[in-house]
Amino acid sequence: MKKRLYLTLFIVLIFAFQTFGFGSVYAGEDPSEKPSMKEIDKIHLLKKGGLFGLDLSIKLGLGISKTKFDLNPNDTIAKDLNTTSTIPGPSIGADITLTVLGYGITTGMVYSKKGFQTTNGTNYNFHYFIIPLLLYFNFDVGKVVIDGNFGPYFGLLLSHDDFTQNNLALYKMKNFDLGLTANIQGAYMFTKVLGILLGYKFEYGGLNNLASNEIINKMTTQTHFIFTGLKVAL
Repeated sequence: MKKRLYLTLFIVLIFAFQTFGFGSVYAGEDPSEKPSMKEIDKIHLLKKGGLFGLDLSIKLGLGISKTKFDLNPNDTIAKDLNTTSTIPGPSIGADITLTVLGYGITTGMVYSKKGFQTTNGTNYNFHYFIIPLLLYFNFDVGKVVIDGNFGPYFGLLLSHDDFTQNNLALYKMKNFDLGLTANIQGAYMFTKVLGILLGYKFEYGGLNNLASNEIINKMTTQTHFIFTGLKVAL
């Protein structure tokens, strides 16, 4: 009879410990301070993504540039500009992103060579420093971080080759380029702070019309980039 009573009391005590958290009190913990599962998930999310983030990307790439001219139909001097071809050019630079819960703003500075090739095989190059101001988003796929950006950019013209006919320059480019750009990249993170990236970017330049005169009505550029580099999560 006593054994049955002791067994019953033992079972009741175990039930009380499990139900009311006496074990936590015994361990010196306050059960009222124990976080709920939702709170635990929220803390885990903030630790993983970060409430605030600062990322640096260093990029080296290759661009394929196309320059388009809208010519005055009454003029035949610059007819070769109707049949221009694409040319390749390097791109190198860095951008920095400030994020809040995965969304943010990206800016930086990138050197980029653009231009075109005429039917006789001559290349005409434009050299720019590109400063973007972009909206940013990202998400994770395991150890791979997918980053995306889109928005306007400002290009500062460093130099350009003159296109001449009979020793006459047919255009003079503006000192700045206002354009739109979008890019997406994936970064494989070796550690929490360092990864290697691979991405694609497109730029449409000349929203402000890069050149216009009595021969040329409008001049714009379109450039596709493939790039790689390093991503640093600061």
